[in-house]
Amino acid sequence: MRLNDLLILTQNSVRNPALAVRQLQSLDLPMQARWMALLVVVALSAILGTLAVRLFPALADGGLSIPVLSPMARVALQTAGMVLTAWLIATVGRSFGGVGDFPDALLIVIWLEFLLMSAQAAQIVLMLVFPFLGSILGIVALVLVVWLSVQMIKALHGFSSAALVFLGLLGATLVTLIFLTVMAGALGLMPELPAEVSP
Repeated sequence: MRLNDLLILTQNSVRNPALAVRQLQSLDLPMQARWMALLVVVALSAILGTLAVRLFPALADGGLSIPVLSPMARVALQTAGMVLTAWLIATVGRSFGGVGDFPDALLIVIWLEFLLMSAQAAQIVLMLVFPFLGSILGIVALVLVVWLSVQMIKALHGFSSAALVFLGLLGATLVTLIFLTVMAGALGLMPELPAEVSP
């Protein structure tokens, strides 16, 4: 896929998410290529996250109450989270009469992560020059990705109710967060809480 194709797909994702889903499906990527795309996106996301922590130390010292993990831990947890999310989108959706499958759900999750990562890269650049505008961009990007997620999942399964898809997405997100929290705790990846200082 060329840069121009990516730009067109990005524009269609915002203007007509259903068309973007059909374009993603028309790529007819083999499963191996989808797994490779997943790993590339996750690796780039981990690099971007590490860069953000270095540029904005408040992320590392707890100033924003954001737990910071090592790059490898980020990769492992994000990969597991994206795969689980795609599986839930496919499985739950089909249980309610949807027609989407796991390979296409995974492709949509990868594409949404790519869009979010691109917005985060732009946010980092903007934060260096105009911090306030960078913060606004982060909020707008998050809202946009949630809206795109609902619309693309709706198109994937052929559903008619965006509200029900949104509720299903909330449920899938909650299950994924619980799973990742348990997984991080089991692997010893959770950041340690500071010890209380005795009076």
